[in-house]
This record gives sequence, C-alpha cells and structure tokens, in this order.
Amino acid sequence: MNTQKIPEDMQDVRDRVDLMAGRGFTVSEEDVIKEALKMGFQSIVDEKMDGNYYTVRWDEAFHDLQVLGIDNELVGSAKPKADGPDFIKQFKTNATNTWFALDKDALAIIGR
Repeated sequence: MNTQKIPEDMQDVRDRVDLMAGRGFTVSEEDVIKEALKMGFQSIVDEKMDGNYYTVRWDEAFHDLQVLGIDNELVGSAKPKADGPDFIKQFKTNATNTWFALDKDALAIIGR
C-alpha cells in the first residue's frame, strides 16, 4: 500500500517539489500535479469499489484519466469539460473543485 501523502492542493504540490529538490530530484509542479491526479483518482476509484479492482492511468496526451479493468480493458474515462481547461489547469486554479469533479466522474464510470 502506498502511504505517501497525495498532494491535495497547490501548497502541497509546491512542498513536494521543494522536498524532491532537497533530495536531488528535479521535478516540475506539473509533474507533481499529474502524479497527484492519477494517484488521487486511483484512491477515489478504489474507495468506491471497496478495493483495488481497477487501474487508473493517463491517456497519452495527459488529458483524460482512464479506468482500466482486470483484463486491461477500458472501463471509462474522466474527461475535463469540452469547453473548459484540462485537469492540470483546473487543479492549479481550484484543486478542491477538481477533486469533486473526479469523484463525480468515478461514480459515473463505476456506478457506485
């Protein structure tokens, strides 16, 4: 089980970037946000499923967060609104609303 804290907002992201820099790793805020969104959405899906039955990954363009089933089949995708910013920009602007949107998307994808 991954016990590493998932950055929940931009302050957490900045803290993680500083921590990684202090350990000799160069990461950008965007890198940390991408990983936070993927890990956070995985956590939301796992919680709704009462276990780790699905795997979350980014699509190739880092636009959609995809939910894959046991046989690696695509179960569904969380997609930003067609007329709005991508999840990374949304997170930078308002992380709380982004997490709420991903929670709603998880519910729609897995039906729980």
